Amino acid sequence: MTEKMKKLFYLFSLLALVSFSSCENGDWSFPDYGTTTVYFAYQYPVRTIVLGNDEVFDNTLDNQHKCMIKATMGGVYENQTSPVVDIEVVNSLCDNLKFSTGEDVVPMPAEYYTLSSDQITIPQGQISAGVEVQLTDAFFADPKAIETTYVIPLVMSNVHNADSILSGSPLVENPVRCNKSDWNVLPKDYILYAVKYINPWDAVYLRRGVDQITQGGATNTVVRHTGSVESDEVCELTTRSLKDANFALTLNDQNCNLILSFNDNNECTLSTDTPGCTVSGSGKYVEKGEKNSFNNKDRDVLYLDYTVDLGSTVYATKDTLVMRDRQVKAEWFDVTYNK
Repeated sequence: MTEKMKKLFYLFSLLALVSFSSCENGDWSFPDYGTTTVYFAYQYPVRTIVLGNDEVFDNTLDNQHKCMIKATMGGVYENQTSPVVDIEVVNSLCDNLKFSTGEDVVPMPAEYYTLSSDQITIPQGQISAGVEVQLTDAFFADPKAIETTYVIPLVMSNVHNADSILSGSPLVENPVRCNKSDWNVLPKDYILYAVKYINPWDAVYLRRGVDQITQGGATNTVVRHTGSVESDEVCELTTRSLKDANFALTLNDQNCNLILSFNDNNECTLSTDTPGCTVSGSGKYVEKGEKNSFNNKDRDVLYLDYTVDLGSTVYATKDTLVMRDRQVKAEWFDVTYNK
């Protein structure tokens, strides 16, 4: 680099530094879009009601058998008008609709829920807010409620204190909201809010224990312990009903589904629905029962004492299942429209 180039480089660097220093504390300011809108951010979400404890998410509403369907405001960086959105339950949105699995999309029966209001108010300073859904005992008594079966179909019918609802741009007369081929710009003025639930024992666990295995008159003892809880066998309990959970085991190359039936004291009895397999036993679920467990935290734990008779082989087992996580994640579903 020549001496002249060095001087020019130094000069440009100095100018850049001065320019940056003069503006680094300045406020960023962008204009609003000019019109305000309201809409549902997603048309086909799945909401899982998580009963019991969750180490990751706040499920206070879930344990009250509630959830929230939210509307969103667009077109501004700050809400200064508090839009009020009128909403209606429109069960006909589900007409001719199927899930991608081929099952019918079913509007949730009216006796399964109530809405706290027929309006959603988005308060000043917020860009989204919702209407509260109270689920009834009838919902949790329905075996289909543990799967993506029922949806709450809502439509925005009017808005106050905002310019418009994002109602889409149709390609045909009398377009069907859920038929994508009817639209140039898809509408966002509706939502099919699917709701399902998992019971308090549905989770991924870390399993350790002792098996007394009797076969051909001889009994052997197998100890299933590792050096740390984190390295223990990973297993899963899944929801069967509000009070029952499935625990699938493979013993001696034979599958056996254990059914854990809980009472209000978190005590359970064990049985099975697997042919050729007999199960008996009991257990106890203890919140924060495993002290100073992995990551130095107290963890929920399930203690089991049961016998599995496979005919030629009998397992007498004592298990300790430490809850690892609930495995709940954001979900959406797809639909097909069939005229």
